[in-house]
Amino acid sequence: MKRLMRGFVKFLILVVIAMSALWFGMGYYFTHIYKIADLVRNDVATQLQAHHVSFLKYDEIPVMYRNAVIATEDRSFFTNQGIDVMGTLRAVFVDISGGQPRQGGSTITQQLIHNTILSDEAKSLSWKARETFYAIGLYDTMSKPETFELYANVIYFGHGATGLYQASQTYFGKSPSGLNDGELTMLAGLPNAPSVYDPYKNLTLARERQSLVIQSMVDDGVVDKAQAEKIMNQPIRLK
Repeated sequence: MKRLMRGFVKFLILVVIAMSALWFGMGYYFTHIYKIADLVRNDVATQLQAHHVSFLKYDEIPVMYRNAVIATEDRSFFTNQGIDVMGTLRAVFVDISGGQPRQGGSTITQQLIHNTILSDEAKSLSWKARETFYAIGLYDTMSKPETFELYANVIYFGHGATGLYQASQTYFGKSPSGLNDGELTMLAGLPNAPSVYDPYKNLTLARERQSLVIQSMVDDGVVDKAQAEKIMNQPIRLK
């Protein structure tokens, strides 16, 4: 029994050493060889110029919008390491039990990778593996506020609008700071399927998606049911 325990302890020590070496190696790779944070920043800058996007800093992104996106897409955003296995499994369970998608399966970090350095490549198992690997690398080299900031400025909202500022102007003729909470939560739901939820084409579906976003905020404890009802009843004034 003692020999078995000593063997198990040695095995655990070897696992810890191997994992530490792997983590250190990945950190070195992503900071000195494949400088992923710089690559993502450069890709975002290129897209902003191509689409004439007005860049929003993290503090300029309304808190309601941030909370709505995180509750819907990546509830462990501020604590996960770029990927969230449990979050993905939870999203699958919620989608199946609810009969329609409510939560995203990829983290915000993975979606940023998807929309930048992997955006021109066809999806496959190897593509997904690289997305996961790069998301871990980005977590280790870029702050969470900057990750969300770049994500919000590069995602596509439909109707020709890239980035939150352009989407706000396109749909409501205002900057994000001028929108009410109902309009912000509607915008938070559009990137899931921009052509489907485009409120100019189908306001009913856009409102249904908005309702799912608000319910996700209730489920995550961001707002209570009374606040959720108030947000849902706020006017949506399209441009």
